[in-house]
Amino acid sequence: MRFMPSERFNGVKRMEQKSYSAAKTVQKALNILESLVERQPLRPSEIARQLGLSRSNVHRLLFTLEEMGYVERRLNSTYYLGFKVFMLGSNFSTPNDISDTAYPQMKILADISRENVNLGVMYENRVLYLNKIQSPHNLKLDTPMGKMDPLHCTGLGKALLSGFTDKEMEACLASVELTKNTPKTIADPSALVDHMRIVREQGVAFDFEEFDKGVHCIAAPIYNHMNQVIAAISLSAPSVRLTRQIIKKLKPHLLEGCAAVSKRIGYRVGKMQS
Repeated sequence: MRFMPSERFNGVKRMEQKSYSAAKTVQKALNILESLVERQPLRPSEIARQLGLSRSNVHRLLFTLEEMGYVERRLNSTYYLGFKVFMLGSNFSTPNDISDTAYPQMKILADISRENVNLGVMYENRVLYLNKIQSPHNLKLDTPMGKMDPLHCTGLGKALLSGFTDKEMEACLASVELTKNTPKTIADPSALVDHMRIVREQGVAFDFEEFDKGVHCIAAPIYNHMNQVIAAISLSAPSVRLTRQIIKKLKPHLLEGCAAVSKRIGYRVGKMQS
């Protein structure tokens, strides 16, 4: 079970518990779609194992989802998300239209850095990628919109975590698996809380091969009118190109861009880090 964000970071309070129970079949079908969001393609046997369902149940659900266009079956009976999911996502408006608001600054950062620029928010205590501008280089990263990554070992994730108090962060980290993706990943909760204090002081978060070997990233938070972190922007690229020296030069531009977006959505209190 995923740990849901607190009301403070959800932005919208959850509705009171209803007297009726959830539709189990609908839940199972949506769980299949969420599994494909995280990793695709998947075989029915992999989905069954991951969700704890019988293969016959998974096959029936996949058949219905395929008939409605939400999944596609390709070679070797592997399944991908279908075009209908894209259609639904294209009509989704994020709170405060953060994606549209952030895009001009993302474009400026992309022109300056010539590297991938990503916009992410926190969803179910993971990073959800809302938008991106891809690098023009032949050697580049490919992070699809809608992908979800861990908080503890990504630049975007740590920038989003910087909006938590120590207690909120401890509660969050106690409910998620701190996978050690590389030897440089901080997988100890206490060490991560200490590390995040530094992130708050610096105003930026770094990922020096913590999530993927050979990848560097720098990210900074976006604040709303209540001085809450609601999103983050990152620059990411192969470490051979996005070196520590280059990151140092790009840091002021990233902070300036995030400050501009924050101001557009009402941030006034305090002063952004420089």
